[in-house]
Amino acid sequence: KAIELDPDLAEAHINLSLILAQAGELSPAGEHLDRAIELQGNTRATAYSHYLRAKVWGQQNQNQKAIAEFQKAVQLRPDYAEAWSDLGGMRRLTLDRAGAMQALERAVALKPDDALAQYRLGQLYLQDGQALKAVKHLKQALSYAPDDRATLYNLMLALRKTGQLEEAKPIEVRMAELQHQSDRASEVGLAATGLNSEGVQLEKSGDIRAALAKYGAALDLDPTGFGFRLNYALALCRLGLWQDGVVELREVLRLDPDNADAAKAMYIAREQAKAQPADVRKRP
Repeated sequence: KAIELDPDLAEAHINLSLILAQAGELSPAGEHLDRAIELQGNTRATAYSHYLRAKVWGQQNQNQKAIAEFQKAVQLRPDYAEAWSDLGGMRRLTLDRAGAMQALERAVALKPDDALAQYRLGQLYLQDGQALKAVKHLKQALSYAPDDRATLYNLMLALRKTGQLEEAKPIEVRMAELQHQSDRASEVGLAATGLNSEGVQLEKSGDIRAALAKYGAALDLDPTGFGFRLNYALALCRLGLWQDGVVELREVLRLDPDNADAAKAMYIAREQAKAQPADVRKRP
């Protein structure tokens, strides 16, 4: 609508492209970014548009075009650390190790606390046979992302290659712990999903109270599952427990602010809760 009112509003083209890209509509996303770049010209602000255009090209497996856009981004904004990092990552994919090293060293120099850039540079040094340099950057990456398994794995390899076997042992132990936690999380997630599915079927059959119990059990296993919480909240509303529904919907929107279904339900639930006598605002 904004573009209809003002076709030359570059910011609207950029924002629309982001939504389209998130929806998987990459070609129209790229077209809107091209239009934004045309409108903005060769300015520092255009660096962000070129950066996004590169991301879209990358998702379309057009690596050379992505590299060209990243290069344009850092040309317009030489201190654009994220663009330097992604340029290095893309150059590595195209087997340009020297170019990748140059870009990643620039990224790390500009933003030392960027865990991804530090990891990428450390991994590249490791592949290049420079294990000592790899250890330095991988340790730095780990200090910002202590549970990143890829960083842990590559640091363990780098330490072994430099003969630091004793220092590598606790990292191997930590990797095993994280793997166990991941396996446990997968089991819990699968069980919670099963309970949620049972709740959906019960609700379809008209047994909302039984469905509510299933959704509640799913939440007990995975309290962060906003999909489970949304189903739980909607079931509360269908039972006329509007105030309780509002509480749960508020939590859904905290976890997922852009959830349109939750926002719509929140509006209805609030209106119904206002009109509901206090003596019926009880859980079943």
